[in-house]
Amino acid sequence: MYEKYFYLKEKPFHITPDPRFLYLGSKHREAIELLAYGISGKKGFIMLTGEVGTGKTTLSRAFLDKLPKKTASALILNPVLSELDLLKTITDDFGLGIRGNVKEHLDGLNAFLMKNALDGITTIVIIDEAQNLSLPTMEMLRLLSNIETQREKLLQIVLVGQPELKEKLLTRELRQLNQRVIARYHLEPLERPETEAYINNRLMIAGANGNVRFTSDALDLVQRASTGIPRIINIICDRALTAAFISDKRIVDIEIITRAVCELEDEGYLKESLADRCAARFLPHIAVSTLAAGIAAGLRWGTPLIQRMMTGAAW
Repeated sequence: MYEKYFYLKEKPFHITPDPRFLYLGSKHREAIELLAYGISGKKGFIMLTGEVGTGKTTLSRAFLDKLPKKTASALILNPVLSELDLLKTITDDFGLGIRGNVKEHLDGLNAFLMKNALDGITTIVIIDEAQNLSLPTMEMLRLLSNIETQREKLLQIVLVGQPELKEKLLTRELRQLNQRVIARYHLEPLERPETEAYINNRLMIAGANGNVRFTSDALDLVQRASTGIPRIINIICDRALTAAFISDKRIVDIEIITRAVCELEDEGYLKESLADRCAARFLPHIAVSTLAAGIAAGLRWGTPLIQRMMTGAAW
């Protein structure tokens, strides 16, 4: 709704994991370095954890895109699988075309890994949302890590998940698997300077070219409301750009951000931590999440706004 107004090529703050928009803060660089170290060192198991929305999936996909040519990789996004289904998913991703029971899949995968090792190819499986793996499926992963030569593990397994994954590995049933996770990293939220750089980076990729700007105090409030979690930053900034469009502003100031944050709190996207800012001076409440709300705003602020919203024309 606001792209033409700000002369953007696309929306800068969508929440889908798009590697094009990856911002490498210091913590993200450290995470990628750990992944690269674990895989190049043939460590077997690597674990990347972080709170919901910190960018683990985006980082994982960007890492896959940067892998060397002599790499075979599989990405599992839905880990709620039985042991056999897990094996089927892995062998299907590698294009092995195996049909049969657990033993037949294990035998086929073993032969595939041995051939890759002889050809100098590194084989990687990345499992997203790994905290949802069942105990039997995790035990199957441990057995897969037993496929090795005298010198190295033939399958590198990257477990990506929420903090509950760390807690799960501490259970008695998974103590053997936990001991095999040599490389691990916990992705922390962004600090205030990184949040500003993150927002500016996404605006630049979307083609902003200075047509929209966030004030310093607005950025302070984005940091406070989001606690530096990229997904929440995206949600707040997308709502704020819609509010700025409806208000006919190209500068996102503290009032615009407050308006967006208060709406998101009301809708349950954010915890109610900024109630002191949601004061009566920002009422009547402006719902900027739908076109209908924008048209209602246009009725208050004049016919030209309605026409611009209906036609999508830029000012």
